Amino acid sequence: MNSKSVSPQTYLAIHNGVLFPMLMYDSENWAWQKKNESRINAVEMLSLHNRCRVSRKDRCRNSDVRERCGLKEDEVIRVERDMLQWFGHLERMNESRLTKQMYRANVCDGKVGEGCPG
Repeated sequence: MNSKSVSPQTYLAIHNGVLFPMLMYDSENWAWQKKNESRINAVEMLSLHNRCRVSRKDRCRNSDVRERCGLKEDEVIRVERDMLQWFGHLERMNESRLTKQMYRANVCDGKVGEGCPG
């Protein structure tokens, strides 16, 4: 991937078609945390810096690197959009579907005991 013989178009196709679908598999179902966002951004920027052959020492802004690579939005925004799409899908889903029932289920109906379990 770091070879200069790989064209920018090929690298972008691999980036969009293999790397991030693999990294983001099932991300719409994640419980979103701030640490996920920083980790995703770090992996994305490492990949884009390699693609554009920009060193971290060059101190370019992430937005400039993304623009140089021809990307309009970062992966975090794509994940958040996918999460909202999944939520909308769940809301429109028929109430008899198991997925909808699990989504609506109340996890903790009973009383929680005190102390160490067992």
